[in-house]
Amino acid sequence: MNNKMIKDVAHATLNGLKNTGKDITTAIIRETVFSFQNIYSPDIYPNINWEGVINELESHYTITIGISETLYNHRIPWVRNYKQNNPNLSDFPFWNNYKRYLSEIQQLPQTVIDEIDQSTDAILDGMSNPRETDHFEKKGLVIGYVQSGKTGNYVGLINKAIDVGYQFIVVLAGMHNNLRQQTQFRIDQGVNGKQKINGVETKVGVGTLMNRFDNQTQSLTTADVKGDFNSAAANMNGINFNLEAPLIAVIKKNVHPLKNMNKWLENVIGINMESQSNKAVLIIDDEADQASINNNFKLEDLDAPIVDEDGNIDEENRPTAINAGIVDLINKFSRRCYTGYTATPYANVLIPLDNEHHQSIFPEDFIVRLKQPSNYLGPEKYFEEGLPGIMEINSIEGFPGQLKSYYKEELEELNMPDSLKVAAKQFIVSGALRFFRGQERSHMSMLIHVSHLTMIQNGLGDVFKNYWNELKDSIENNNETMWTELSDLFHGGNIDGLQVQVNNQQFYTQAYSENESFANNNFDLPTNFSELRDHIRSFIAAVEILVVNGHKDNKGQSLDYHLYPHGRKVIAIGGNTMSRGLTLEGLHTSYFIRHARTFDTLMQMGRWFGYRSNYADLCRIITTTEIAIDFGEICYADTIMNENISAMIRSNASPRDFLIKIRQSTTSLSVTSKMGVAGPMRLSWAGGEVITNSISRKPDTIINNHNILCKIIDRIKDRCNINEFDNKLIFKNVNIDGELDELKNDNFLIINNNGSLDFDKIFEFYKKSGYETIDVVIVGRKPGKQDNYTFIDKEIGLAQRNTARRNETEPNPNHFKVPNGKLTDANYLSDFIGDKKDELNIKEKRTPSVTCLYLERPIITFVALDPMFFYSSINVSRGDTPSIENMHSGLEDLKDNDFGQYIALPYGISIATPSCLPNSRSINNNSVDVLVNQMVNDNIN
Repeated sequence: MNNKMIKDVAHATLNGLKNTGKDITTAIIRETVFSFQNIYSPDIYPNINWEGVINELESHYTITIGISETLYNHRIPWVRNYKQNNPNLSDFPFWNNYKRYLSEIQQLPQTVIDEIDQSTDAILDGMSNPRETDHFEKKGLVIGYVQSGKTGNYVGLINKAIDVGYQFIVVLAGMHNNLRQQTQFRIDQGVNGKQKINGVETKVGVGTLMNRFDNQTQSLTTADVKGDFNSAAANMNGINFNLEAPLIAVIKKNVHPLKNMNKWLENVIGINMESQSNKAVLIIDDEADQASINNNFKLEDLDAPIVDEDGNIDEENRPTAINAGIVDLINKFSRRCYTGYTATPYANVLIPLDNEHHQSIFPEDFIVRLKQPSNYLGPEKYFEEGLPGIMEINSIEGFPGQLKSYYKEELEELNMPDSLKVAAKQFIVSGALRFFRGQERSHMSMLIHVSHLTMIQNGLGDVFKNYWNELKDSIENNNETMWTELSDLFHGGNIDGLQVQVNNQQFYTQAYSENESFANNNFDLPTNFSELRDHIRSFIAAVEILVVNGHKDNKGQSLDYHLYPHGRKVIAIGGNTMSRGLTLEGLHTSYFIRHARTFDTLMQMGRWFGYRSNYADLCRIITTTEIAIDFGEICYADTIMNENISAMIRSNASPRDFLIKIRQSTTSLSVTSKMGVAGPMRLSWAGGEVITNSISRKPDTIINNHNILCKIIDRIKDRCNINEFDNKLIFKNVNIDGELDELKNDNFLIINNNGSLDFDKIFEFYKKSGYETIDVVIVGRKPGKQDNYTFIDKEIGLAQRNTARRNETEPNPNHFKVPNGKLTDANYLSDFIGDKKDELNIKEKRTPSVTCLYLERPIITFVALDPMFFYSSINVSRGDTPSIENMHSGLEDLKDNDFGQYIALPYGISIATPSCLPNSRSINNNSVDVLVNQMVNDNIN
């Protein structure tokens, strides 16, 4: 009997209690665990760490996770109704098998399973219901985090998609065979329930569950090394395209597998004398920012046809082969959904939108931002929260420079740097500590990633293996010098090869224990290093060293963790093969000195991010100072992008109507090599005007905003001379704090589609710039015979604005789009600069960057819009009366039925910011350079 066995039986007992609706508290966990002492007495089983078991279970049952955020283009919610009409477990047999697998075999926390359930429902809502729709095309993007469980999410999506009627599933699983195999194995476990290797079929995953639903699939690929798709194997294995049983293929994202798949589909579809299949297809593109995007695209080619009228192909404008293969695969089906998954979506949001000449994979229909569980050890833990774990290499060591010298010449002799020796010893100490904590049956890995060149990887592999054998010999022969070196890493001190003194293990453990994400972890430490000696001997005896790349000398060197039920202990040396998607199980030591030139490449190389339950305090990343700084840059860029995405989702804007901003690095890093239609933009409020480009037509939103504005007006009405102007009310020197609080915290609902209309950030910027007060303006037109509205005894005519239309049609009838990006009159701001107005010419009066030079303080303007024009489905000339027959729904909700008066008005917003501080110095605006999708920017404006 050991810790794991006690934990498993206690976990089963607690799960049973949870299923009855009982909340699992620390008291219940302790009571459950200690109840087993009656059977397994501590006197007879002294090695069981009862408190450690309790800590692990507490960690499991206290993990939290937020709700994923989803943005849709013309969402038609159907999943909830579908579930309502299909309420039985047997209506979702694939999903319910998978849910049981996650709970009973994977033992995931229920909160995480619930989030997979919720987020996959949200993704399905962005897709179409194949049981009700004859023709559809949907394209979406799911954004996760590196090593955060994206595969588990899309396996859940596959199961639900099959349950609702998707009959053909294709997973594009990275560019390397070991990643395709890893993905195939997970699909076999989570969907197929069986796995075929070397012709032998065995039950795995969902297939091993008792009393499961007996689901049948047709797998076009296998987990064999050569199990990628080919038509001969498909035909030989009796695959029948016309059967109802769903077909599933996991293929490499390479030219040949895509060609093979497309050719086979062309043949099997052609048998039925059809050019497209009517099967509903779900194409999941794992690592969707890698290889899928058309790198040949240039902005000047946007309006150039790939094939001219004479059938000639423009070779310079021809899409990359993989991108063309994916588009060809999509077009083989009349009912199709493409869903990309990635943790680094920089390139995906810079893809050009579809037009008559280009069919892209831009996520037109939905974007989903998954949330990370509280126990996820991501880059922000290191680079924002400041948790220890980064060990910087001494810059004088020169190993990265030594490697560069081999790039163009033969590798003769590779010297083992001190920093890599430190990393190897750290791996031993951390591994022994995991043994000490009872984790000896878990996978444990070390990553060595120094170069993309297989020549260097192979050479380093030879050198490192020799050094590792020396280490083993020293430990086996009780060499005291070696024991001292290992002890120094545990106790802390100056270590050759590192930039600064190493802290003792207690320092790391204390820092992680105090972080709420790891509060209940089992972080036991020995009282004396000598207690680790036997664990060190056991650990190093189990360690293997693999060079994982495509070189012929390393054929068969695969990680294959699933073949090691008692845990594999491995040091993996590699490059590109391990830089995308591949999971190194139980990774706790990383030696990483390969510098990348782009955000996405460098972030994806961070294989050390992920879940490190009960050993997060033992994880170390040995790297250069430059790489550590670059990861900090990426974290900041990610924060800005995630805030953009969250704002976009709150605004309910569609992906093509929202500008996602990606911060450019202040170092030599580029955002991505796949620039698409990227264009530069500088973020700042100083010296300019920002406006609402799009306004919601939802009556609830309009009424909410109107009530908030009326409340503010009532509070500040003494700041206004109501007789000063015919068409506006100006409230001067309004306090940002106290008098405008209702505008904060997303209470006042704005479609913030260009990311610049966040009141909280604007007010924070103003206060940092020295402005405690601003002017608030309500503006319309001079009152007349048509609709007017009374504010604090002042009647103002309502502004008559038509929505922007493309070819007489509205892109989104749920939103009013401000035409030509102009909300107020062209020279509106010049009314606020006093005598300076007379010194400006007409063009200068109409240029916000000029008029803002002379503003005394910031101005927020609310343009009161005429609801009749606002809701009109056709353009109406100013002065004419809109026809009630040509109205979008919603107008009737804004009127009092008894008196026929408006109870609320829609408002456009303009925010103008001075160029200078109150004391006339130029604002230090801390502007940020970002990249944006130029086509989306043009679409918004």
